[in-house]
Amino acid sequence: MVNQKELQERILAYRILQAKLEDNIKERDLITNKLIEVENTFTSIDEMKKNDKETAFPMGSDVYVFAKSENKEKLLIGIGANILMEKTFEEGKELLNKRKKELEKTLGEIQKEISQISYSIEEMTPELQEMIEKSQRAG
Repeated sequence: MVNQKELQERILAYRILQAKLEDNIKERDLITNKLIEVENTFTSIDEMKKNDKETAFPMGSDVYVFAKSENKEKLLIGIGANILMEKTFEEGKELLNKRKKELEKTLGEIQKEISQISYSIEEMTPELQEMIEKSQRAG
């Protein structure tokens, strides 16, 4: 006979793991998108530096404006709390490289946690199914 309290606790633990897995997957996707954005920024910096033509600059919400940069030496980088810092192109790329490395490290940690949670769920599933089946037969 299956203890109903134990079954409920196992089901709750399973659901908590599933929710944590979903949260980690969402976070992984966000970080992956940020990494893509950083790579695109590297490309944009290089293009802007060598290009004398008008370039489409993002305004937000998928709106762009054509403009020509008069200053090919400096750029503005957001450092948080709506604060911008003026940097040279090379300093900007160094800062982006640091951000990229931090994002890659975080991505690796999240991926590891996703693997661990997935393994725990896989290990828990057969035992939980068996407990549910026994409970239904006894019920």
